[in-house]
Amino acid sequence: MTKGIRGSLVVATALSAALFGCGGAGAPAESRSVAGVALADASVSAVSLRDCSAPPQELTTTPDASGAYSFNVTGLAPPFALRAEAASGAVFAVAPQVGPADVNELTTAVVACASTTSSPDDVWSRADARQSAAGHLAAAMATLRTVLKPLLDLYQVVQIGGDDARTGPTGLRAMLHDVSFAVKSGVVTVTNRATGGVIFAAPLGDLTSGVFHAENMPAGPDASCSYSYGPWGACQADGTQTRSVASSSPPGCMGNPVLSQACSSGTTCTSFTYGSWDACQPDGTQTRTVLTSGPSGCTGGSPVLSQPCTYGAPACTSFTYSAWGACQPDGTQTRTVATSSPAGCTGGSPMLSQSCTYAAPTCTSFTYSAWGTCQPDGTQTRTVATSSPAGCTGGSPVLSQSCTYTAPPDGAALYLQSCASCHKPLATSNLKGIGISVSLIQSKGMTQGLGTTDLQAIVTAIGP
Repeated sequence: MTKGIRGSLVVATALSAALFGCGGAGAPAESRSVAGVALADASVSAVSLRDCSAPPQELTTTPDASGAYSFNVTGLAPPFALRAEAASGAVFAVAPQVGPADVNELTTAVVACASTTSSPDDVWSRADARQSAAGHLAAAMATLRTVLKPLLDLYQVVQIGGDDARTGPTGLRAMLHDVSFAVKSGVVTVTNRATGGVIFAAPLGDLTSGVFHAENMPAGPDASCSYSYGPWGACQADGTQTRSVASSSPPGCMGNPVLSQACSSGTTCTSFTYGSWDACQPDGTQTRTVLTSGPSGCTGGSPVLSQPCTYGAPACTSFTYSAWGACQPDGTQTRTVATSSPAGCTGGSPMLSQSCTYAAPTCTSFTYSAWGTCQPDGTQTRTVATSSPAGCTGGSPVLSQSCTYTAPPDGAALYLQSCASCHKPLATSNLKGIGISVSLIQSKGMTQGLGTTDLQAIVTAIGP
């Protein structure tokens, strides 16, 4: 990024859509210019402008080293689409009318929010998209101003655009030096350039649903630089002494170096009282400030303002998660932590489990008992021994089938036929009470040619 910013971001007002409509024939713009500063992550090689004529007219220019550009748009029809080319990619803006119009990552986000397709490329390519985006710029910027208020307040960006011509380290350019704005897949993401921490992310169509991570914001414009200084100059008659910046880092940073301090000529300070040590930083150091020094009226000395310490990572306070897993038989489902913040944190209280309603799977596979005896109705049955998958219910087990029923032999009829002539009728048979059995009949040679099944039927008919 380069220092200072001229012009303003797209300045949208509550003008009617008619004022932003394509001019076409008979509605040329006055003899004015569209001018501003084009900034990107890399040096901007060219800036182009397209108007709303049919067919559209296009102008291209090369900005100066600071990114400043200007177009004479005499005879062209607003609104205008602007595109700045850099090795890191293109950035976009829309100018509803002639006047100042900067082009940078933030204006690209504004254009994406104002576009009905969330695509700055569409706004650049199509006149109807330019017209629509111009009509929605004011609403898009108002919403961005609301959801990004803590960040804008930190850099004293009192409006989106037009406030960075002042001197000093605050304003839009300082903010763009410390944070990046990216639009991808319908989502705008604001990121801390130094740490990579996400400050804000939301879908373009619903910016108010985004979450602002204040813990990932930069320290602010005054903390953007670290300095090494030349020695303090001699104490002056007005009670001050000055020094110069020998170097600053990172290159191109913006901040407030301490170049002047109160002083008094005389003795060197030899004793000090201090404030409390600050919290230990990730680099393993902590600092403190001098409250008082002595002897009275002294200057300089060697106060101990820094010491080594053991850094304890902060507790995690914000998390993103994987999708919830399947509901388990115990009525719970779990998920894992994908990312946590602030950067380098540990612990915290992520929500990794929740109650759910478990639905058992349907059984699809079975093992069975053996088929039972065929019944007089011509069926036989069996039971389910096991089913799968584990914990399943229902399903369609096959528990019955048709069979051919064979009636058992009639023991009384067989007795009458083969035994009654020798052993009296069944009711008064002399075989009762002697413990008649199939084996006894067979041992006496009295089977009368009958098989074991028929003999058992006779024994059952005789009884004990």
